[in-house]
Amino acid sequence: MIDENINGGVSTVDGYVPSMSVTKDGKTAYFSKATYQKPLYGVFSKKELIHEIYRTEYINGKWTNITKMEVCPQHYSAKHPTVSDDGKRLFFASNMKGSYGKYDIYVADINKDGSLGVSKNLGPKVNTKEDELYPSIYNGTLLFFASEGREGYGGLDLYATQVVQNTLTPSVNLGNHINSDSDDYAIQLSPEKKLGLVVSNRGYNNTVSQYTVAYGRAEKQDDYKDIAQRDIDLQTAMNVGSEYKYTDTSFEDK
Repeated sequence: MIDENINGGVSTVDGYVPSMSVTKDGKTAYFSKATYQKPLYGVFSKKELIHEIYRTEYINGKWTNITKMEVCPQHYSAKHPTVSDDGKRLFFASNMKGSYGKYDIYVADINKDGSLGVSKNLGPKVNTKEDELYPSIYNGTLLFFASEGREGYGGLDLYATQVVQNTLTPSVNLGNHINSDSDDYAIQLSPEKKLGLVVSNRGYNNTVSQYTVAYGRAEKQDDYKDIAQRDIDLQTAMNVGSEYKYTDTSFEDK
């Protein structure tokens, strides 16, 4: 059943800031936090805003043991973490060296001790020369994310790719029934109700809010053809098989 809200906040820098991503057992969560730090070069240079990912554990009714995750080299940013249903992989956005553009979507294996393996770029089927942000996992294998590097409907558009083990499918735009001419950040689906919640700044004065979107159903018989056509990309993304491997791109903190 769909939640009544997609948790998160609003930032003057990022627009929308997602809440922490919690494992299925509710015991571990991941979140990102931004701080201003001195740049790598230039002693008197202006401090830069750097995003970092943290892990926390739920013990005795409190979130504790907050640990910074080493997912990218110093002076680069990593944000918007989302953990897979099985708790074995962490997806996130980063602008680390080796990215295709600004921010790319990466994945790292989560080891049994809680540490992370090498961060791997999801490659050109997902990433572009512009920003790819806000990854989120639905139903174990469907990865939603926002991109502004493709010919979409305006600003950030929502896309999806199927991820199974180390393979993924080409990204699919979720269509103009879900995307708008503004920035669309995140989506949460309820297959039972054929409804989704979309976080977007399509409101008055670009206000960030959530919008309820119907998909795959019609109010009357004459609407079925139109609904089937405009939701075909979403339905394709939800059902397509995997055929593309991750790239070998990964960072080396030297």
